[in-house]
Amino acid sequence: MSKMTEKDKLIIAVKQMADLPDKNKVSIKGKMYAEVHTRVQAFREAFGVDGKIISKVHVADKDRVMTETSVYVYKDGSWREIGNDFAEEFRASGMVNKTSAVENCLTSSIGRALSACGLSGGNYASFEEVDHAINEKVDVTAKEKPKKKDPVPKPKTAKDLKESMEEKGLAKKDEEEFIEEAKEIFGLEDQNYAEKFTRISEKALTDMDVAVNLKEVEAIWKQAIDDLKEIKGKVSPTAWQVWLGNMSLKREEMLKKETK
Repeated sequence: MSKMTEKDKLIIAVKQMADLPDKNKVSIKGKMYAEVHTRVQAFREAFGVDGKIISKVHVADKDRVMTETSVYVYKDGSWREIGNDFAEEFRASGMVNKTSAVENCLTSSIGRALSACGLSGGNYASFEEVDHAINEKVDVTAKEKPKKKDPVPKPKTAKDLKESMEEKGLAKKDEEEFIEEAKEIFGLEDQNYAEKFTRISEKALTDMDVAVNLKEVEAIWKQAIDDLKEIKGKVSPTAWQVWLGNMSLKREEMLKKETK
């Protein structure tokens, strides 16, 4: 019986990986992936000491890592390269890379280099590589800036304003009585001024409740002051100061949240 050649060994190893049962793989989103250690094992079983896997770290700075892996077999007195590939990882992406970016990157490039030799087991990327990519995406998503909550619909007319305040127990049933009371409380001379002051001041306080940072709170404050500057002189100093006091309290609450 003739001695098995390196070509024969590689063909057997490739077939072994191709025939690898799904129970020895890992499923991710409906696709089956062979783990890197399974690929390495198939390579070692085929070539033993006549095969070697060499990895190089090309970049390993504070931001990223890049590695290269080459697969060799010994034939006719020399080492011959039969597979090669690269991998790249960023230290800021995912929990694994915060402490083990080099190790993670080497695992990926080894798995890809063995895939280049035909030892993929179905899909070129390894389980570790795909799993990391998916988990990294989840991790980044979790750290995205929280979306601003949808504010409660704001009243646009005197009737809407009345109904809104009734729900909060702040207005009487009769619309005319409500307007007259608002005029008296806020010291306004005209119904339009009463409606404008109540609408804008209530909207500002409501928007502050759903603001996500101090910058947004201060922008809401500035906008409300600009919108009311034309009628400031028609509002009693007491009403104006009460409103500003409520705005200040909400600003202080947000400031405490950001300085914790």
